Amino acid sequence: MTNLNSTNNKVRETQLCDTWSASSGVGSAGPAICRWRTPILGPPDVEGYGHVVKVVWIYGPENSDELPSELQSEQMNLFENRLCDAWESDGHAYLAAVLTFDGARQWVFYTPDVSVCGQRLHAMPQEEERYPLELTSEHDPEWLWLRKHILKRFE
Repeated sequence: MTNLNSTNNKVRETQLCDTWSASSGVGSAGPAICRWRTPILGPPDVEGYGHVVKVVWIYGPENSDELPSELQSEQMNLFENRLCDAWESDGHAYLAAVLTFDGARQWVFYTPDVSVCGQRLHAMPQEEERYPLELTSEHDPEWLWLRKHILKRFE
């Protein structure tokens, strides 16, 4: 059985330090910006946080090479702050990276329980218009999705 309390302490410690790295570049899909929390956690420090939850906000057409407008950035920053308050305040989820490119921003979280994240998302403050979100999750106990699909692009 996983000792979530000790894992939660490592996750929480890293969250409270709130140290980030960032990179930008231009790829086949146009300009891209990525930021990720450091140090990059992995096994055994993440035991119990075996699900990756990807939250995607589509702000422009695919293949448009668009970055968000100032207004869209403000809206997404407000959403991110609310989402982190809802999911990270007690260490339940961990925001590992944020990627912005090709008309979308994607937040990559790891959590032990996706259903609790869904409940908290629905309970958090909303705007008049619903957030334009797509959520997916998958089992990823080694945090390989983060390394293969996000960080590898910016090595």
